[in-house]
Amino acid sequence: MSGKVFSQTFFIWMLLVAAIIVACFGVARADGRTGSVEWSDGHKLAGDISLTPGKDLRIFTSTSQVSVSRDEVKDIRFTPAKEEMWKGFYFSNEGQATQVKTGDVYPIRYLQTHITLANGQLVEGHLFTTVFYVENDDGAQKVVVMAKQTGANGQKLADLVYPTAIRFDTGASNAASSQVDLTQAGFVDMQPPVIVVRPDLTLLPVQQTTGKSIWTVPLSNPGQLLFSVEAADGIHVAWPDAEPDPSMKQAVETALKLMQDFYDTRTLLGSFADTDAGDIYSLVMMKRMGAINDVSADEIPWSLVILRWKYDPEQKKATLLNRVLLVTGRQEGNSPLPMVFKEAALLKDISGSK
Repeated sequence: MSGKVFSQTFFIWMLLVAAIIVACFGVARADGRTGSVEWSDGHKLAGDISLTPGKDLRIFTSTSQVSVSRDEVKDIRFTPAKEEMWKGFYFSNEGQATQVKTGDVYPIRYLQTHITLANGQLVEGHLFTTVFYVENDDGAQKVVVMAKQTGANGQKLADLVYPTAIRFDTGASNAASSQVDLTQAGFVDMQPPVIVVRPDLTLLPVQQTTGKSIWTVPLSNPGQLLFSVEAADGIHVAWPDAEPDPSMKQAVETALKLMQDFYDTRTLLGSFADTDAGDIYSLVMMKRMGAINDVSADEIPWSLVILRWKYDPEQKKATLLNRVLLVTGRQEGNSPLPMVFKEAALLKDISGSK
């Protein structure tokens, strides 16, 4: 290739890259919400705040993983859950517990996340590494939030600057939500529903309407929701009235037999497929029939779960992507497991609202 042709090609390539960068920043700004980020040293950055397109905030609470839409957030606060000065060490001999100190001393901080939603609900836990983008007239900057900060040797905790708050202007939110209305369901001794969002089966935080069997979740598309409800007569699951094609169902049944985890008995109660994504969702009752330490012989642990599989049509194979726990318990003696009802009609009790 001649130098002239190379130069022209390189110039065109650089223009294309520049156009892509401009387009990406344009999307980020259009998708951003006006707000500000504050740090522990007092400095502040204001602008349009966005996440990576298609991403939500994922909070790991003490019991589960919760997904929160950025558009439903009023503010996020970060507070130190634990701070310490750590002395570095290494293991002198592989396979032995003998430690040798390196002489390094560095700060470590663990951050607790407190998210206040637009409806006043508070979600607390650990926000694992998340990248926010803040864009203003000076350009775009990344703000990386981590659950754990580690400083360099010789630094002090005060040198380890961290974001303390991310605040959104309330007037800029276009938040939407969905509701599960069970006022007409007729359930007796009903527990709050467990509500999950497809495709990744993340648990959503729920807010109950005072005095009513209505629960609101921060999600704009009600068609992505599934839920379960414990009642006096058993467990009711909002589940589509559809089955995947036989090859998909067979692939799931085979994969369940090959699974290796705590449970040794798995009963497939139903499946449906998202054919566009190549995903299969299965409702499964899992039991542990084998012996367990510290558990009475006449107690059988069980869990009702939804499993999400990726289906390979060429190999006719299902690979487990993730799962979510709906209900868990222990079957005592000869007592029966709770009844499980798959009910497509419950999907009609889900609605969306702005």
